[in-house]
Amino acid sequence: MRVLAGGMTAYAAQRFAARTAVTTEAGSLSFAELAAAAYRFGSGLRSLGLRPGDRVGVLSYNRAEVVQAWLGLEAAGLVRVVLHSHFDMAVHADLLTHVEAAVVVFDTRFAAAIEPYRDRLSRVRFVAIGDGPPVWATPFATVLAAGSPDDPQLDVDEETPVCIQPTTGTTGAPKPWTFTHRSWRGWVGQNLQHLDTFADGISAVGPDDVNLHIHALQWATGAQTLYPYLLRGARTVLLDDRTFDPAHAVDTLVAERVTGVLVPAPMLTPMLDVIEARGGIEHRLRRLVIFFATPELLERTTAALGPVWCHGFGSTEQGAVTTRLLADDVVGRPDRLASVGRAASPLLEVSIMDVAGQPVPAGEVGEIVVRSAMSSSRYWNLPERTAESFHAGGWFRPMDLGYLDADGFLFYVDRAKDCIQTAAGVVYPHLIEAAVLRHPAVANCGVVGLGNDGEQRVVAAVMLKADLAPSTQLLNEIAAGARAGLREHEWPQVVAVAELPTVLGGAKVRREVLRDQLERA
Repeated sequence: MRVLAGGMTAYAAQRFAARTAVTTEAGSLSFAELAAAAYRFGSGLRSLGLRPGDRVGVLSYNRAEVVQAWLGLEAAGLVRVVLHSHFDMAVHADLLTHVEAAVVVFDTRFAAAIEPYRDRLSRVRFVAIGDGPPVWATPFATVLAAGSPDDPQLDVDEETPVCIQPTTGTTGAPKPWTFTHRSWRGWVGQNLQHLDTFADGISAVGPDDVNLHIHALQWATGAQTLYPYLLRGARTVLLDDRTFDPAHAVDTLVAERVTGVLVPAPMLTPMLDVIEARGGIEHRLRRLVIFFATPELLERTTAALGPVWCHGFGSTEQGAVTTRLLADDVVGRPDRLASVGRAASPLLEVSIMDVAGQPVPAGEVGEIVVRSAMSSSRYWNLPERTAESFHAGGWFRPMDLGYLDADGFLFYVDRAKDCIQTAAGVVYPHLIEAAVLRHPAVANCGVVGLGNDGEQRVVAAVMLKADLAPSTQLLNEIAAGARAGLREHEWPQVVAVAELPTVLGGAKVRREVLRDQLERA
């Protein structure tokens, strides 16, 4: 089957032409202006000699040009390669070489990081977004000027790639997952269904909604919410994510009358600190998507903002949101606060299997597996990795562990490779981290096993909130508080660190790196 490459952009521009599509601190663009700029960019790259199927890396903080690039590349049949801003440039160079990228579009604030790798990337052309473009890069405006504002009306096979999205790199080198036009549309459809059914009595996403991006657009916030809101004529507000100011994020949420936002838990915590310090805020939030939350954080969110949240779970390859726990799900059932909910839509199936690909009974820990149009793809030029990532029947294996209860609620346990092997049994770091994070002094936490397999000890590295200094008394208090509900061999030794090795602005702790740091300490 063939599809119109930029069909979703054309759909939104035709229906909502004069409405505001994107707002940044630099100004706003209407849907018609956004589409025209996107088409100019895509055709401008084509004028440089690029052809459908060529790969184009995008490395930038949140800005309107990123949205223009995403939409323009898709309409031109070019393959967007996401370059996460939190990765070292050496990782980007490896990925760009692996996918044989033709162009890299970059925010000029990354110019100094790119410079040492230009020889290695000698076949790559560079396009610079922002002030002060280096002499070795073509300004973004020059590419726009070379293009046409008209829809290229390009038909493509639905199984051709539209995007390469690397995994987040928490369990080793990032792996380049390929989204085809079919699986990408499946992703957007999944998230539309998810957002439209967020709570009983809530209206579907529409032109009166405002979607705020405070986290990296090129991670989940863009992949999960950008297209769904644009397709319904809603306004997108972008905050520069180079640094995170929780007070500014809260101010923007109020001033822009935001109705939807995705926030990782480590960023939500300081935002709640601000809200509580102000004695609450007047807001219009209806859809707050949270990742990596604890039960205590969800209860705190309800108290501060109301039951406007869901707790999402998923991975790059699965097409998040895979499962979600809605605020309504826990009414009268506080035990469900520890779960990540049920399948976020009927477009996706979730199961638990053993390593042989056989289903396991409710309540038994096994591999979380999913299947849908979103996960019906492959890693770019990694056939062996792709083959080992699927069970028979099209079930994708993200290598996460968990169990389903009798009502189909998923309880996430941990990454399979991160399990700690103690003399008394297996310990799942995720569960220990949740216990440690209950203490109000802890800003973030990472748990690892130190020592030889079978004899490892559980160590929790904590980053304290900014106004607190570590002391033996405080660390002992955190450790004692974490023991409630844990078995004795799960009790952690708690140590303080000035900073945790994380990705995505603190959203995920890189446990392998943390383990190496603690072993060297």
